[in-house]
Amino acid sequence: MDKNLIIGIWIVSAIYCLYKLFKRSKNISLDGVIGYSPGLEIVMVLLIGPLLAIIDFSLTWIRIYKDAEEARRRKQ
Repeated sequence: MDKNLIIGIWIVSAIYCLYKLFKRSKNISLDGVIGYSPGLEIVMVLLIGPLLAIIDFSLTWIRIYKDAEEARRRKQ
């Protein structure tokens, strides 16, 4: 594979994982704390972003497939 393609995939998946991380961090509220800052989590997301993106896509696909199967069983 081309080196630029691999780097591009890495950057896109890291951006996707950072988006998901900040979206999740907005939902977390700690008592007495004004905000949540995902400090070290950002470093890990940048390092293993492609792996996290693959896992997230797989789990999302499994959830959608499971919901479709359940709807199909209820229809019969």
